[in-house]
Amino acid sequence: MRLTSLLRAVAGALALSLMLAAGGYARAADVIRVGEGPFITGGGFYVALERGYFKKMNLDIQMKKFNDGALAVPAILSGELDITLMTANASLFNSIAKGAPLVIVLDRGHNKPGYGYLAVNVTQEIYDQGVHSAADFAKLKGKRMGVGAVGSINQYDTARALQKAGLDPRKDVKWVVGVSQPDLMKMLGQKQVDLTDLAYQFGFFAQNNKWGPIVARGDEIEPNSSIGVYAANKDFVKNKRDVLVRFAMAYLQGVKEFDAAANAPDSHKDILEFLAKNTFLNKPALIKAIAPYWSYTNEDGIPPIDSIMHMQDYWADYFHYVEKKVTREQLFDLSVAQEAKKRLDAEKPFGK
Repeated sequence: MRLTSLLRAVAGALALSLMLAAGGYARAADVIRVGEGPFITGGGFYVALERGYFKKMNLDIQMKKFNDGALAVPAILSGELDITLMTANASLFNSIAKGAPLVIVLDRGHNKPGYGYLAVNVTQEIYDQGVHSAADFAKLKGKRMGVGAVGSINQYDTARALQKAGLDPRKDVKWVVGVSQPDLMKMLGQKQVDLTDLAYQFGFFAQNNKWGPIVARGDEIEPNSSIGVYAANKDFVKNKRDVLVRFAMAYLQGVKEFDAAANAPDSHKDILEFLAKNTFLNKPALIKAIAPYWSYTNEDGIPPIDSIMHMQDYWADYFHYVEKKVTREQLFDLSVAQEAKKRLDAEKPFGK
């Protein structure tokens, strides 16, 4: 009996060794701590999460949600996160200029023509006065502009529209800032602001509630302007590069399916369910109703570099919100996306 037990133990150990040698299937999953938010621009991530693509790449996703990308900055700087959603706002440029160990590695959505994520709403009173599109924004002189934060992508979008209409957004309007987007759309309905620049989902909701119509979209004002990126901790990029590349591979597969669903939501009802489950919109019908205005994410993972650099120039040279500019080399590490796309195409780990 003792000999039989010994033989069984040896056989079990040998089988385990063979499994590990054959592909590491018994190896513990690599942890990656991700900062995300309940926004449809994170659709590629949520599709990958719900499909199990991260698990397929032997990753243990530990997610922390933020209602604004700016709120994730302290968490990644303190080492609580490895990678996080981020917007190309003035504070990001200032943080990196001051030595923050962050680098942009992946696109997370931009205003590709036909897929605009930002919506500009005006009160019904302003609409009745003739502001029906961005071409009419010269009539907004002296009005109150509601955006979530100073130096945000929303302020950039609105300021560029005002500038193109011949106004000076630094002095010709009154900025209302530091208010959440859900509260801003309510303020629009109460005529506490004259215009808002919101995520399309909130602009759509405001319009449906008769708080004020949509008169312009981000892809009309600044085509291909950045909405969001993934920024990673530099130490993580250096020390856990393979983990980050595998994350990017799963993410890019999710992005491909997310972009396809934006064009044909009826053919991707499961993705509508995924997005409803993980975003502010909550209901698949609402997700479908705003398609294709979910933003567009590049399927090779490369962010809109020129747009992001232009944003930095704008905040530095025009508004003076950015004190010191940083170079492309300081801002981006494109090699992660490039390697992930190459491996994804060659290995086809998801069979698609």
